[in-house]
Amino acid sequence: MIDVQPTEPAQRRATDGPDAGVSEPACGTAAWWEARYVSGDRPWDTGVVPPEVAALAGSGLLAPGWALDLGCGSCASSCFLAQRGFRVVGIDLAQSALARACRAASAAALPAFFCRGDAADLGFLKLRATCALDIGCFHGLPMDRRPAYVASLAGHLAPGAAYLLYAFEPFRRWEDGAALGVSPAAIAQFAPHFTLCWAQHGRDGDRPSAWYLFRRSGCAGA
Repeated sequence: MIDVQPTEPAQRRATDGPDAGVSEPACGTAAWWEARYVSGDRPWDTGVVPPEVAALAGSGLLAPGWALDLGCGSCASSCFLAQRGFRVVGIDLAQSALARACRAASAAALPAFFCRGDAADLGFLKLRATCALDIGCFHGLPMDRRPAYVASLAGHLAPGAAYLLYAFEPFRRWEDGAALGVSPAAIAQFAPHFTLCWAQHGRDGDRPSAWYLFRRSGCAGA
């Protein structure tokens, strides 16, 4: 497993309760995600491959090659793609999730590799993938990090590559009030690097959500 150490915002400090004076990780940092995994508070990491991922993999629309799983968690989708002939790189900030992913892929002898890194800065990867997944990573990025995410992803996908995105529509994170989720304006940021093929809107519990399928457009340098 490649260990790419991302730059994190400063931590905040607890000021109330028995842990007063003890540093707590700020929301959205690598330490915050790690704490969620260690505590078991990870409702998004079900171990179930979403039907939309399975349908895309079985559609005949994907070219063989490398696949990226951005925000891979403990690797259900990564391993699923690796079982279907892809070489997969999964990227996450939580070391505990990546350790579980490595064990699962190794036990099954799958061509899946896992990196601790920032999904908005894929400069540590020297490849162009033919497929990418993002199941809940992009929608948690701060607004000012999203253009970098789009540009970096575009630079690591081959022309015509498929990119499947799952995201909540706009909401505010209860922990700190941060505005998150994906609006139509956020989807528009993917142009001109990507062409939107379809969107499927629904709900995840009490939050509106959507799946989006994009194709990497243009030539390799676009």
